[in-house]
Amino acid sequence: MYCHVCGTKSSPGDSTCRKCRTKLKDASSTEEQIWAETAVGLETGTGDTAHSLSRQQQPAPMPNNKRPGRAFSWIIPLLLAAVMGALLTYYYNQESSVNAEVPSLHQQAEKAALDGKYTEALQLLDAAIAKRPNYHALVQDRQITAKAFNLMNQLNEAAASLKTGKLSAGDKTIQAVAKELKEREEPVFAKVRTALNNRKVTLAVLKVKKEIDSLTTVEALAEKLDTVSKLKGSEAQAVQKQITDKLAGISYKQAEQQVKKKDFAAALLTVDQGLSYAPEDNKLTAYRERVLSEKKAFEKAEAERIQLAEQQAAEEDLKNRTAAVSVVNVDAALDNYGDLYISGSIVNNATRPISSVTIMVDIYGTDGTYLGQTYVDVYPSWLEVGEEGFFETYYYGVYEEAQVSVVNATWYLE
Repeated sequence: MYCHVCGTKSSPGDSTCRKCRTKLKDASSTEEQIWAETAVGLETGTGDTAHSLSRQQQPAPMPNNKRPGRAFSWIIPLLLAAVMGALLTYYYNQESSVNAEVPSLHQQAEKAALDGKYTEALQLLDAAIAKRPNYHALVQDRQITAKAFNLMNQLNEAAASLKTGKLSAGDKTIQAVAKELKEREEPVFAKVRTALNNRKVTLAVLKVKKEIDSLTTVEALAEKLDTVSKLKGSEAQAVQKQITDKLAGISYKQAEQQVKKKDFAAALLTVDQGLSYAPEDNKLTAYRERVLSEKKAFEKAEAERIQLAEQQAAEEDLKNRTAAVSVVNVDAALDNYGDLYISGSIVNNATRPISSVTIMVDIYGTDGTYLGQTYVDVYPSWLEVGEEGFFETYYYGVYEEAQVSVVNATWYLE
């Protein structure tokens, strides 16, 4: 309360002003009552009661010597009321501005966090919390965003480890992040979960890539190719191409060795198997055509060879059956008893061993007279190819010089 005369501030419970000792009125008094009381208090004691009530009803102007004091007493409360109103208006406007700014910062932070811009989101949330430190939703969202930011940093560290070949360290970090993400369902972790999946793909690809150099068979490479084909991303595609290229190269070399051995069926099977994994490999596709061409040429040559072999076999068989024995020489000598001693040798001209060779010899006189015929066995009884055999026998009772000739021979082909 303030004194309505001098404007001095009073304490609750005071009934008179501490400075001018004027009786204080309750704040509930009307302005007219205050003016009436003031007029009465300012009376000098002259005049009757009717005149005082009248002044209460129609306050008279103050004497010249009292008018400035009464004006000053009203200015101070009005000024105080104006200041308080201005302060209240400023405070209201300020609070309204903060109330509008904080939700905006909160929304911006939420959008940034959902986009994976965790650093920006944390800065916006810190700005909002500075204006509304007791706003529980802001504090809670900052804790969640900070957690996502921390997990993303761990995944970035894992990526650096994988890039430098530290697969074990990267794998350990990835597993730790994956374990923590299992307990988080907030949308703000979506970008972290995407990054985790990417790191898993990178890890799987690098593990396969590390094993490729040691794989030397189509089957082993095909198994790794099946593993990588289930992964997504440019890294997986690059390793997949690397595997298919090596697989095609192994198939090519293996088919070449099979072609050298004239195993064209196996070579085609190898090439087709390689093409099933690397259908766009031009080198392997071209080699398949070459294998088919060489196979066709070989089959033609083989047919000709078989035909020639059959012809040669037929000729050989004919020779073995009709001309296996070739006479080297044959002699005849008359002994003192009138008997003719016949001897000679033959050669096995067959392509196989022969046995039990028998020679038929005709005997003629010096005048060409036919004297007779005899058979003689060749020894040894078994003759290898190209081996020479001998024969000798007597033709009795000739008593004259004679001539002999081998006219026939028989043998067994072994």
